Amino acid sequence: MLRNREAGLLARTFRDHLSVYRKQLERDPQTQATVEKETAVYEGIICALSQKGNNTPDRQEFHSETKREFTIFTEPGVSLKDNDRVIITTEAGQTVEGIAGKTFLYISHGETPLSVERIT
Repeated sequence: MLRNREAGLLARTFRDHLSVYRKQLERDPQTQATVEKETAVYEGIICALSQKGNNTPDRQEFHSETKREFTIFTEPGVSLKDNDRVIITTEAGQTVEGIAGKTFLYISHGETPLSVERIT
């Protein structure tokens, strides 16, 4: 009972929306060849996106490159795998795209590392 209550309290803080896409091998019905297709695993589920640290640009000789690392917080039962493609729409209207790591599951929630490729 306490676990469900904690999960419910955390879920009320989730205001972003997550879609997850995973590459899977499928047989093409026309050619019978095995091809890699991207399939939607989750669409529009609630989550919370959090910055992992201070994402400052690395100074390079000709250009600066920023490595952005975030953490995705989800309800229990939502499990992402390494290299899942993720698109998150934040409460503020930004779109964050990147590649997820494996979700670490707690009784009350899941935490997934995210390497951000683009923010628009």
